[in-house]
Amino acid sequence: MGVLWSKILRDIWGNKGRTLQIVLIIGIGAAAIGMILTTSEVMVAGMTDIWTSAHPAMINLFVSPAASEEDIYALRRVDGVKDIEGYSTSTIEWRLNPGEEWRQGGLTARADYDHQVLNTLELVSGPWPHDKVLALDDGSDAFFGIPLGAWVYLRVNDRVVKVRTEGVVYNIWSPPAYFGGTAQFYATQDFYRDLVGDTDFSRIDVSAAQWDEDAVAKLGDRLQDKLEKGGIQSFRLITDPNKHFFQNQIDGLFLLLGVLGGLALLLGLLLVYNTMNALIGRQVDQIGVLKAVGARTGQILLLFTITVLIYGILALLLAVPLGVLGGWMIASWLVSSFGANPGGFQFSWSAIVIMVAITLLAPLLASLIPIYSGARITVREAVSTYGLATKSGTIERVGARLRFVSRMLLLTISNTFRNKWRVILMEITLVLSGLIFMMVIAVRDSVIYTFDDVLFKILGADVTLQFEDLERIDYIRNITLAYPGVRDVEVWDLRGVTMRPAGQPESEDDQDASIFGVPLPTDLYGYQLRAGRWLDPQDSHAIVLNQVLAKDVGVGVGDWVTVKYDDKRSHDWQVVGLVFDPVITNSANVPLDVILHDVHQVGRATSAWIGLENQDPEAQIAIAKDLRAYFEKNNVDISAQRGVFGIGGDATVETARAIINQFNFVVILLAVMAIIIGLVGSIALSGALSLSVMERIREIGVLRAIGASNWQVARLFIGEGLILGWLSWLIALPLSLPAGKLMVVALGSAFQLELVYDYSPSGALLWLAIITVLSILASWLPARGATRISVRQSLVYQ
Repeated sequence: MGVLWSKILRDIWGNKGRTLQIVLIIGIGAAAIGMILTTSEVMVAGMTDIWTSAHPAMINLFVSPAASEEDIYALRRVDGVKDIEGYSTSTIEWRLNPGEEWRQGGLTARADYDHQVLNTLELVSGPWPHDKVLALDDGSDAFFGIPLGAWVYLRVNDRVVKVRTEGVVYNIWSPPAYFGGTAQFYATQDFYRDLVGDTDFSRIDVSAAQWDEDAVAKLGDRLQDKLEKGGIQSFRLITDPNKHFFQNQIDGLFLLLGVLGGLALLLGLLLVYNTMNALIGRQVDQIGVLKAVGARTGQILLLFTITVLIYGILALLLAVPLGVLGGWMIASWLVSSFGANPGGFQFSWSAIVIMVAITLLAPLLASLIPIYSGARITVREAVSTYGLATKSGTIERVGARLRFVSRMLLLTISNTFRNKWRVILMEITLVLSGLIFMMVIAVRDSVIYTFDDVLFKILGADVTLQFEDLERIDYIRNITLAYPGVRDVEVWDLRGVTMRPAGQPESEDDQDASIFGVPLPTDLYGYQLRAGRWLDPQDSHAIVLNQVLAKDVGVGVGDWVTVKYDDKRSHDWQVVGLVFDPVITNSANVPLDVILHDVHQVGRATSAWIGLENQDPEAQIAIAKDLRAYFEKNNVDISAQRGVFGIGGDATVETARAIINQFNFVVILLAVMAIIIGLVGSIALSGALSLSVMERIREIGVLRAIGASNWQVARLFIGEGLILGWLSWLIALPLSLPAGKLMVVALGSAFQLELVYDYSPSGALLWLAIITVLSILASWLPARGATRISVRQSLVYQ
């Protein structure tokens, strides 16, 4: 075994470049899998710990109007209720200095912060709210630049109060500021009463003795019935106390990332197979010599098996720290983005075990065929090989007839496709790299297109303002059109309702919906019709539903639905059309005059949709702020809630930015995978060209002997790299269209959204630039090595 071990060490240490390439390719592929598994397990475990430690409610009731202490007491006596707790919330405005613009925020009060029962808040730093001192939501301090101990101005019900913030709390239900959430403040009940005027409960949390989804849903029905008898409408959310409410979306995302990681590993194994096949092919004569002096087939098998295992062990040393540290860093970033404390360093034992298995077993399995084939070579077959190839292929024969084409170019093309099987494997690697990269860009472009272009087409208003109370339509139109720069204005009505198929009895399964009273005809709403037709000014009780809402209700075009406005009023409407809306999926559209007549509020509505002459985004944001102040001066109270959707701001461009920002972490994670796979592809390309240099050392010597310069020799290999890279781009380009759409659909399914697939050439052009640079960089080292080979070295090469 002494001779065999010497050969193993010589192959590994004597060919450091090849060893480094194999180790990198295996290690990076395994690290990608380990990183995803580590991130997933650490993230899910962290989310679960945070969720369960907050004692989450099983039933979350959002009520309107707010419930009193007596209402809470009555609900406590409903059979099946174990714990119940109510707390007060209100939308307010805040700013740090008198000269700044008001910004939207939230104010919450609990009866006793020291003895919370459900959906408990965690004190991160400082004291709980006390007296007239508030606490801030974790993340609001850093994201909005609100220093602890600072004075903050709050505007509540037209009253401005100067308060101090000292504590920081974490609320599992508070939308993170990073994802478009607003600044959240917490106060005592007494101070909340001073600010808002009452301490009635806008949210009621309930838990049962044990979790059973069906039993808890029935308990929710009984609670809502009880509230409705008292004149209180409610929307409920059922949550599993053992599973974070966002976990399904995270699981779907990591499943997608896992598929990409698996592809990265597959690319690496293809290179391992390619490299071992070429390595054994170059050592056929050495195998023959070993067999001639008595080596057996089993010893040859052991020789190459040990070599591959050593590659795997070296790759393991790279993969484990990369996978564990990378996974923990991504998980920490994600947890922090959700407004939670990621805690100390964590890792996943299962991820480490899988990385060990991948690095040690996967390369061995990928190498079995070339190892077995090489070990079975006979002495006669081994010693019958020769150096320079003399057989010409189709490319060489065609090239010989093209007199006007440079001989060096023809040689470059011929050498590129000499080993056709290796070219096929290399193209698979590079095509998948480019395909995944273009898919990631397609996701990014589709998210931006859905929540920017499509949203702007649908919401044609540049500014939307919600009124605190019903306002006279004629008055709003007159004062708005008098404001400089306003192009158009429409006064809409928005209210929450419940909906069911007409003819069915009312039940707790009726769907909650947001119904828009549309002034017809409208120029500020670009409906995206999917079936049927849009509303006509002559329509009576015609309704156009969001296609998602129609599916949930169980109706289609031509069917009738019963819309319940409040305890006393309801009406049947005929569905005449279905539309797409990526944001408010439970929306319904009806003629404004008809619904106002139904609810006895003719001539009054709840919001103004405004079109501006200036289409500059920053100018629109500034005008929206001025309009808010302008309305206030004209005795129109504007709600502290910004925009139609309650996120972003009054300007539509702010809403679009806030929604897109919520998807940034998805795009970043996918981009990380694209970078990893692109790195794998570039290493694979460099490895293939290194093998090409190794196989053609004698040819290089001949070229040098007949006067070829260093640049001419290097250009051959750089040209090969560019041809392979550009060819992979051409193959990946048409495949990226269906593949990109598939990924967009998969991501939308994971997040329960309908993302609109938008193909943009930016991804393809960007990958063309990247693959060109990668091809040159990957070719440079092999090309540089080729120029250093002397004529004497190449012609005596064995």
